[in-house]
Amino acid sequence: MHELPLLIFTLFLQGSVGVTLWLAFGSTQRSALLPAAGAFVLASLGLLASALHMGYPLNALNALRHVSSSWLSREIIFASLYLAALGLATLLMFVKKPGWKPLLVVAGLVGLVDVFCMAQIYMHASVVTWQHVNTLVLFFGSVGIIGSACMAVGTRSQTTVRAAVVIITLLVLVRLVMQPVWLADITAMDNTVVTFPHAPLQMLEQLRTVHLLSWCVSVAGMLCFAAGGLKAARSPMMLGSALLIVGELMLRFVFFSIG
Repeated sequence: MHELPLLIFTLFLQGSVGVTLWLAFGSTQRSALLPAAGAFVLASLGLLASALHMGYPLNALNALRHVSSSWLSREIIFASLYLAALGLATLLMFVKKPGWKPLLVVAGLVGLVDVFCMAQIYMHASVVTWQHVNTLVLFFGSVGIIGSACMAVGTRSQTTVRAAVVIITLLVLVRLVMQPVWLADITAMDNTVVTFPHAPLQMLEQLRTVHLLSWCVSVAGMLCFAAGGLKAARSPMMLGSALLIVGELMLRFVFFSIG
């Protein structure tokens, strides 16, 4: 797929932000080191994938000139700040020095700003299917779903698992409620202008089966994850996590394919 690097970039960075937020607001130094390192690697791989698409690192300095007018410039800057704060926090944990917790909080908040900027890039593009609040719901939903699934699978704390169940269930349900609103709104928009190389609404119609299947996978993942989490059964919870991540991949595939 032509947009595969952007799919990897957006999902990896959003998942990394989700993990960072969990660590920032509920972890000890010992339990946070490996997840923080994993979040840093995930974000780094995402930025590397973005570089394959648009030469991201080489254009970072030029982005500073357009921060007042360009969402892409803002996204580049906040992604860089996020990775720097997360990397420094991970380093402080590794050498057992203080100050890592505030840095994780800063990294998590900067990461949320970056995800917002990322969504705005697509919401301001000339693609009718992206020009909707559904894009924000999709991107921030990935932060909560991927981050919560990863943290719940890697912990023995039942409190953490139950909180993850609540977050994931709410986010999946909010997305489901948003779907008919999104479809009604984009259908009502002026779709006489064709976005090269295809009309987004026509492409969405062609991908209807994949789109429906992606939601079936996400809902099945939510149910398995909730059942496993509430009963403290790791096998269904891990299956649910896997299905949720597959659902995120499929939803993001549809998102970029119709743009």
